[in-house]
This record gives sequence, structure tokens and C-alpha cells, in this order.
Amino acid sequence: MGINTTLFREIQDYLYDYGCNFEEMNHFLFANNDFLNRQQEAIEIINRVMTFHGKEELLTHVVELARVEHGIQELEPWVRDHVVHALLCYTLGIYINEKYLSFNGSNSISHFQWKLAGLFHDIGYPAQIARDIINPYTKKINEIRRRYVINSQDIRINLIPVGLELLQNEQNGLDLIQSCLNQWNLDINARGEYNRMVQDGRICHGIMSGLTLLNIVDVMYQYYNPLREYRDTYTYNMNINWNQVNFEHQVIPACSAIFIHNLPEDRFESSKLDPEIAPLPFLLKLTDILQEWERPSLLNMMGYPSRDFDIAITTDRILRFFVNNDDIKRNIDRAIHNTLNVNNVLII
Repeated sequence: MGINTTLFREIQDYLYDYGCNFEEMNHFLFANNDFLNRQQEAIEIINRVMTFHGKEELLTHVVELARVEHGIQELEPWVRDHVVHALLCYTLGIYINEKYLSFNGSNSISHFQWKLAGLFHDIGYPAQIARDIINPYTKKINEIRRRYVINSQDIRINLIPVGLELLQNEQNGLDLIQSCLNQWNLDINARGEYNRMVQDGRICHGIMSGLTLLNIVDVMYQYYNPLREYRDTYTYNMNINWNQVNFEHQVIPACSAIFIHNLPEDRFESSKLDPEIAPLPFLLKLTDILQEWERPSLLNMMGYPSRDFDIAITTDRILRFFVNNDDIKRNIDRAIHNTLNVNNVLII
């Protein structure tokens, strides 16, 4: 039957609550469009989802991500899509949140948290792409230098973010993210990961995405609620509540989940993501690992068809993910067991 059919059937009753339109999602999942049109369709759906919460300004970053990725694919065809991927992750996450995490009523993730985490977890990817694209340039310089200097020291060009972690009112985004990691019982040092990224010159799109989203939404809250008051604050002609409590309880956790979702698997050796303690980062990591269908790559320009994947969640809270590809199955199984604290997710 295929995973897109399963997901659409299972989440129909939840689409409106998550800001989705029935007809648009039906067309996105099943219309046989070329990839560029499908990417544009994903952008338009994300726009309407975020407009529901008055955060359509964030769409700019998704549009830019799509434009950058599309523009460089002729130069670097290895670049994978992260726009259609984000919407498919979001769709998969709706199903898992409603049918798996909400099983006992205590681990359900709010719709707004999942919108931020699911739809924008890769918006920092252009920075990582830029670093990868510039590597052949520095490699060629170093090759030429070694022809003339035997022990030549390699030239490096580092893309270093400056000030992205600095928020309004002298707040530091890394400190806010660390507070969430502590609450989730994760043995991860946010500032240490950020500093390692800067020192190594290896851009992590998860770190960049989390800090970017936090920085932008922080500015928006500062504009609409300059005193950052813990009271309902609505903008004129816009039914959006900018209460500071929403920033702290919704936005910061979403950005924290994004921050860690792409860290190396060994960062989770001593403290894996637990769905009971850290449901939001657990959901983001799980959907990001599972979403392998319909993602074009250098070796597979069409991507793996959705019919080769399927999912089912039993009444006794067992998640079964079916993969008709042994290599993908092994990769998914390894990633899940190395990063997630779970025994009831089966890769079949």
C-alpha cells in the first residue's frame, strides 16, 4: 500500500488541528509532480500551516533553503532535499504523536512545538552546504602548494557564525538550550558542541537551525511584547498570543530539539533520547531517521518510492516500520538503537 497512503488515512482527523488542508495534503502526497513543483507545493503548505499561528515570517527561510538547494544541485548533485523532507517529517510526526506518544496522555507534544521542530529543523542547512562547496577550492589551493613546499601547512577557510546565539535583553541562546537539555536528562553540553563546531570549521546544520530559529522568534517576541511580560499579549487584528510563557515553554524546547537532532550518534551513548522524559527531541530524531522515502540523491535521483515503506502502530504501543531495502533498513535500525531509548520500535 505504501507509507503515504497509510499516513494520510491515519491522520485525516488531525489535519485541521495541525494547520493542514485536506485537499492540499492529498495532492502533495499523491500527485505525480516533478520535484521542483513538489518542493514549491511543500513551501506553500508550510506557509499556510505557520500562518495559522502568525509566524509566516519564518517562511522566508524555507523559501531561501529551497532556492539555494535548487540552485546548487547542478554544481553539487549530492545535495539532498530538506524542504519536501521537512513536510514529510511533519506528516509522519503527526501520526506518531497522536498514535504513539499520546498513548497514555502524558507525552503528547503541542501542535505549535511540532510545527516549529518538524518544519524548520533543517533551515540552517545552506550554511553547511556552503562549507562543503568551498572544500574543493581549498583542496586545490593545498594541492598546488604541496608541489612547491614539501611540508606545506594546509590552508583552511572556516565559516564561523558570529552573534547567532546572542538574543535580546542580553540572553544567550546556548544557555536557554542547555536548560532544556538538562530537563531532558541529556549529557550534552550545548556550548561545548557550538564551540567544537566553530573550532573545527565543520558546520552542523542542526546547531545552526536551532540557533537561527531561536534568534528570529526571539526578535519577534521582543517586537510584539517588548517587556517580555508573562501575560496574554495580542497584536492588533491578529489573534496571536505573545505571552512570554509561550516563548519559554514552546519555542525554546522546539529550538533545543532542533539543536541536537543532527549531533553525532556517540553524543547519545550515555543518555539516549527517552520518549517519557524528552518526547519532543525523541519525535524529531525518530522522524528524521525514518523519513527516507522520496528523497533524491546522487545515487538515486528519483528517491526510493513510498510503496517500499510503511508504518503501523499497534494498540499495545508497538511501532512497526517496514522497509523494502536492506541497506536502508540496517542504517535506520543502527541510528535508532544508537540514539533512542526505546524497545518497542521495530524495523522490519
